[in-house]
Amino acid sequence: MKLNLALTITLLITLGACSIPKKVTVNSANLKDAAKDFSLSIIKSYFNEDCYMVYTSVSDSILLLDGDGIIAKKGKEDKICQSLKKAVRDKEKSFQDYLVFYNVEILTPNEIYVRFNRPLPEYYKLTESDFFFLGYELKKGKDHADNFIWDDMFVFMVRKENGVWKIKGVTG
Repeated sequence: MKLNLALTITLLITLGACSIPKKVTVNSANLKDAAKDFSLSIIKSYFNEDCYMVYTSVSDSILLLDGDGIIAKKGKEDKICQSLKKAVRDKEKSFQDYLVFYNVEILTPNEIYVRFNRPLPEYYKLTESDFFFLGYELKKGKDHADNFIWDDMFVFMVRKENGVWKIKGVTG
């Protein structure tokens, strides 16, 4: 009887331990790559003037990266669509042209701080899936005359929310 009880307790403890969720280690390189892919899909939407895609990709609350706080997305569809239509100044240029002419970077909040010596506002709570898309700088050897974008639209923050990538912060 004691052996059965001991065996049952051991089995329950073992099964219980197996059912405890293990902390999933997030591979930051994979997250960064996913953030970059998502961000480039947003940029491609600028060239296609796909307002629906961009608007539905914006989080319900948006951090204004210029330090003006957090605003609700609700009621901002027209403004977002108007900005999207101004993102690419030269309508003859394509997404492929963009990739040829501009640097594309994805940075963590810490990398942003190191590069620009500018932290995010204290009221904003960061997550491990917050990344910053910087895609406004011309590549080395490209001339200012090659600049065909509205640079504010090519700086934004993305975050994975409930398993879906969203635009979480914007400038301009």
